[in-house]
Amino acid sequence: MMSPILDINDLYLSFSTEEGELEAINGLNLEVEQGKIHGLIGETGCGKSVTGRTVLGLFDSNTMIKGGEILYNGDDLLAKTQHELQRDYRGNEIAMIFQDPGSSLNPVFTIEDQLDEVLRIYQPGKKADRKKKMIEALDSVRLPDPERLLKKYPHQLSGGMKQRVMIALNLACQPALLIADEPTTALDVSIQAQFIKVLKDLQKEIDITILYITHDMAVVSEICDQVSVMYAGRIVENVPMEELFNNPVHPYSKLLVSSVLGPETSIDNLVEISGSVPRLINPPPGCRFHPRCDHAKPECKEEPPELKEVAPDHQVACFKEDLS
Repeated sequence: MMSPILDINDLYLSFSTEEGELEAINGLNLEVEQGKIHGLIGETGCGKSVTGRTVLGLFDSNTMIKGGEILYNGDDLLAKTQHELQRDYRGNEIAMIFQDPGSSLNPVFTIEDQLDEVLRIYQPGKKADRKKKMIEALDSVRLPDPERLLKKYPHQLSGGMKQRVMIALNLACQPALLIADEPTTALDVSIQAQFIKVLKDLQKEIDITILYITHDMAVVSEICDQVSVMYAGRIVENVPMEELFNNPVHPYSKLLVSSVLGPETSIDNLVEISGSVPRLINPPPGCRFHPRCDHAKPECKEEPPELKEVAPDHQVACFKEDLS
């Protein structure tokens, strides 16, 4: 594996709440290789979105970083001030698309106004140079007649066009890493397919790295090169995408794959994942998946298993003896 562009090591993060301390991320280890689309998959409540926001230092006031490091090209982002993150990383190096990105556009400003604001903040310069970058950004996401489009307001665009404009907004400053947090959740199937195609094409054309956060296994199969399966604040399996669907190893990964309805899957063979992600104010000891696992044994309740190599680019955190 090449040197990762993003390397999260032993990250611990909690939230202070009225009920107590919520352990959202518990010893997270994640490597994202440059030039790849890396999926972060898991059920709602596993800590996926928190992970993405933490990379950019987007913390609420009740956030507590308990340990670990987030290395971007070798620089520890957790050691940076908010001013340094804003000046040197957000927008220019790392950009983020949030859930339902089309609704993030301001309805009272034109597309040109909104793109220009991003460029003035992160890459100030001559108006003519910024205009050129706007057109290039819109053109890169296959939007026709970008000069005319700049004069339009969001309500004048279709849903699919608004999604592409949001990608363009995030790519205007030419970041090396794009974090996409459940960007297709609110989209219908046709717009979702367009969105995924644009991202895949961009990744090939400009060699951008994408961390794609989702709970949708079908989307993972369409877009990702490598996948990290997350459960209750920890990574339980790192695996190439095709290997995840052909030979998942961790019991949780197997359940996720078995719960997906594919073109050749009989409804009778679908598996329902019983139970739910534990409340992280009082999480179970040891492996946090053990209350839902058919293979749990005494040691699973004592300490969390570490990730170990089972094949090239494939690591699993499980105490099972036959990891296959």
